[in-house]
Amino acid sequence: MKEQHNAFQLMMLGLQHMLAMYAGAILVPLIVGAAIGLNAGQLTYLIAIDLFMCGAATLLQLWRNRYFGIGLPVVLGCTFTAVGPMISIGSTYGVPA
Repeated sequence: MKEQHNAFQLMMLGLQHMLAMYAGAILVPLIVGAAIGLNAGQLTYLIAIDLFMCGAATLLQLWRNRYFGIGLPVVLGCTFTAVGPMISIGSTYGVPA
């Protein structure tokens, strides 16, 4: 019985983890890309790169050493605080900025 409870708890924690990740890893690039006028292909690329970098940052956090990493499976992503400045910079100076 205890193993079933643990499996259910793990599934719920995984779902929570996924939903929290989607807020920062999917929604932020969608908002910024749409605001600066990216087409569907460019928007897909932006989301893919964001997911890749969130994964890389998460893997770096899993390792615990003297310089980086906390040894815990945390998800790192873009904050909504940066959406306004990113839209302003992208609109003014273009995507390369």
